[in-house]
Amino acid sequence: MQKKQLAIVLNSTAIFLLAYLFAFLLFQSFTVISALLFDFKLNINYTRINFLMKPSEWSFDSVKTIYSSGPIISFIVSIAMIAIAIRFREYTGLLKLFFLWAFVHSFNLMLGPAFAGALLSEGFGHVLIWLYLPDTGKLLVTLISAFLLAVTGFAISGLFILGANTYYNQLKPENTPRFIIYQVIIPFVVGTLIIALLRHPLSYYDAALLLTPLIMLLPVLLNSSGRPMLFFDEKPKEANINIQLLVISAVVLLIYRVGLHFPLRF
Repeated sequence: MQKKQLAIVLNSTAIFLLAYLFAFLLFQSFTVISALLFDFKLNINYTRINFLMKPSEWSFDSVKTIYSSGPIISFIVSIAMIAIAIRFREYTGLLKLFFLWAFVHSFNLMLGPAFAGALLSEGFGHVLIWLYLPDTGKLLVTLISAFLLAVTGFAISGLFILGANTYYNQLKPENTPRFIIYQVIIPFVVGTLIIALLRHPLSYYDAALLLTPLIMLLPVLLNSSGRPMLFFDEKPKEANINIQLLVISAVVLLIYRVGLHFPLRF
């Protein structure tokens, strides 16, 4: 792997991880706040929220509110993130990539719980259970969620491709899929492995939520073929590994892991 390609992978992976923590912690925070509104006892650690409640203490209102609050705030955040990403799509710095990755994570945390919950009857799946949704209805929820994730991936592929202006003066059609592999696919794989190790042990539901962005990102790769030649500004580009960004990402991950090693109880 050449220096420029390594820089693309490492910079994007660091941003992927920071954007994930931003979206995930926001999701978890609103879930906790919703639970506290019902005076529920819970603890939160580096991997999940544990509700310290008897099954008889749950009601449809509490299930609906608690398990829907995270996806709702993720939906709101995803709109804000994609609006900012579109607004600064021609910006040549790395900051716009943060908003794009934050959109991916937030949008996934909106639809991923429906997709994984309908399959595994966990998380948002509890809402579907309380709605007495039949298996055919759950299958429909799964298919619709997967479809929306895939369509969104096709829609945002151009934004990821425009990220090439940070590193290149021009992007040839034959190099576009390769750039997406370095900018999107490899950072997703590496970043997801790091998150999985960070949050180990994971339930099947949480593992599924880490993998559902793939439904969105594979269309990004597929839609990168056959693109026209792209010309950016003529200012010479330097593809440098942003050491400061890597350090910040590592420190933030360490603070998260160490800070929540001992569960916080509410």
